[in-house]
Amino acid sequence: METKNQNNENMNNVINFSSVCGEEIVTQTATVDQQVVNDLFNAFMTIPQEVVVRFRNEDGYLKMIVNINHREKYFRSYETFADAKLVENMIGAMRGDKIGSLEIYKSEEHPLEAFDVDPRIDIFRQFINSPLRCVFNADFVANNGDRYVCATFNISFRKQIKFCLKRTEEVEAIINEAIQAA
Repeated sequence: METKNQNNENMNNVINFSSVCGEEIVTQTATVDQQVVNDLFNAFMTIPQEVVVRFRNEDGYLKMIVNINHREKYFRSYETFADAKLVENMIGAMRGDKIGSLEIYKSEEHPLEAFDVDPRIDIFRQFINSPLRCVFNADFVANNGDRYVCATFNISFRKQIKFCLKRTEEVEAIINEAIQAA
């Protein structure tokens, strides 16, 4: 019996259950996936027919999801954490005038910092205040009743950036300011 109890005590020393239950604070870091950036560069070199970019907030980090359609037959989806420079390079690649900037971007490592607020809101603000055409789609309503603003910005023919943000006072204020300024 004592041997069995000793084995249980030894097992408890091997596994730190406090970290499994989330009692310890673990510092999370994120970086841009260089392989995904390389794959995006190669995809843009083959001149895709359609590109749709979406953003997601993941624990304070901006995550970019890129769906690319090649010749109405081949579809690929790419996902990586992103920073403002990568978003800027993606817009240039979508316009077709700065595809090479993705190749330069992938040669460097890009560690990211977490935001205290949703990083998509600042990007949405910049897009809605830009001269790009914006189309607001019908609100998405989640099962719990939350409403989400869905907006599409056309970068060029069949190249779009889409946002789906929870309808908050801040998002409403951004939209109302842009509409009044137009």
